[in-house]
Amino acid sequence: MGLGETMVADFSDPFVIEYNPAGLAALKRTAIAFSHNSYFQDTRGEYVCVGGPIGSWAYGARIGYMGVTGIPRREDSPTDLPLSMYDASSGVFQAACARDINDRFSAGLSAGYALEHIDVSTAQSVVFGLGVRYRQSDRLSFGAALANIGPQAHFVDRDFRMPDLFRLGATWQHHMGTLRAELVAPDNENARWNFGVEATPDPRLALRAGLKLGYSTQTFSAGFGARTADGRLGVDYAFAPYSDDLGATHRFGLIIRP
Repeated sequence: MGLGETMVADFSDPFVIEYNPAGLAALKRTAIAFSHNSYFQDTRGEYVCVGGPIGSWAYGARIGYMGVTGIPRREDSPTDLPLSMYDASSGVFQAACARDINDRFSAGLSAGYALEHIDVSTAQSVVFGLGVRYRQSDRLSFGAALANIGPQAHFVDRDFRMPDLFRLGATWQHHMGTLRAELVAPDNENARWNFGVEATPDPRLALRAGLKLGYSTQTFSAGFGARTADGRLGVDYAFAPYSDDLGATHRFGLIIRP
């Protein structure tokens, strides 16, 4: 989030499974990551992700929840007090595998189960994704991924399909940080641009900023990360303000590399 979600060419932690499963192939050891998101309007998200190499392959899995409680129920006419309260939530379980095709090119596949619940109504679907990553040099990498491929889901009285989402981007590395750019193209909306910059004045500290163009309520984000000297333990924080009186989002992360 602090980098504007420019993750399609990334390979730094197992959360890359959400953006491009091919990035798992670059993980050199097992990593376990946790994330807590405090969204606007009292919505929160909890995520756990694990990934690492097993032989010539890399594997990963992600479990996520996002929900809000205490939504007031009203009918056509406005009332001072709601008739009752209800909840809304969504969950996802995703697994992926990836492999280096050669010393520059890697590919990955993912499969997931998504569940949406609002009050007493529920929708569920199976979704698939695929991605590739190409390392031009030690400094420059490219990535491309297609997500949300799958059948339609039934919700109340209608069927709908999750929007296919295509990502294409690049990451340029330097010993003092990275520059990132990414094109995000949903099949039901206009394409958008994400940009991210990360400064690492010390190997144990990263300062981050992101820029999103083409979104209705998002533009800027920022954050930081801190690591132990051996890289086995890290903490992250990101902040993203939203317009239209929606408030701000805060994301806290913890990563462990045993």
